Amino acid sequence: MQWLRVASILLLWAGVCRIAGAADVGHSLVRANMERTGWPDALTTQADIDTASRAEVLMVGKALLASEALDEQGLKQRLGVRAVKLKSVRQVRDGLWDRLLITYRTASQNCEDQLFCPRVRSVDDLRQLAAAFTGEISPAYTVWASKSRVFHEQALDEQLRVAVLVP
Repeated sequence: MQWLRVASILLLWAGVCRIAGAADVGHSLVRANMERTGWPDALTTQADIDTASRAEVLMVGKALLASEALDEQGLKQRLGVRAVKLKSVRQVRDGLWDRLLITYRTASQNCEDQLFCPRVRSVDDLRQLAAAFTGEISPAYTVWASKSRVFHEQALDEQLRVAVLVP
């Protein structure tokens, strides 16, 4: 089952990178270090990897929630586009929430008494958890949370830009 967890996490990251890369091949995010070097703990066990994965899922969720709060004009401005295809944007967001839920559930198996491990049953549960999540349990996590937030907002912007630009 460990290989399934790792595969789910890698597929989520690969999807983010692939879509971001399709939008802007020269963009520095594509070359961003995906090894979680900013994560404050060692990633030596499956439990460590799962904890980091849950935290990253919640940060992606925070970025999604922030983008959902924007109206059409706000999206145009944030993405730097003239027109927004709201249906395409909604489809991308819905697909991301579904993948995040699967990844979070996979990384949450057997994680009692570990960081960032509340159980979720649905996308609505995950949305609520992401809304409340800060990741700021110590100064080291605060630094990680800040960098992660910026990265995921930029990666999401690239995905949404692709959704509005590609027919």
